[in-house]
Amino acid sequence: MYKQLTSEQRYTISVLLQNRTKQKDIAKAINVSASTVSREIRRNSGVRRHYNWETAQANAVQTR
Repeated sequence: MYKQLTSEQRYTISVLLQNRTKQKDIAKAINVSASTVSREIRRNSGVRRHYNWETAQANAVQTR
């Protein structure tokens, strides 16, 4: 079953990325697949490749 990431999971991704944590370790921390983390980062990173969890959450709410 399809399940969207929560705002808490997005925040955790943001914090762990700032700490240079590997994507597979981020996935383990929030209990999702590594491909989910990779896709989330790719979809919600700007031109400068910076992931902002607040923007990502706003995009998710807008597309629901």
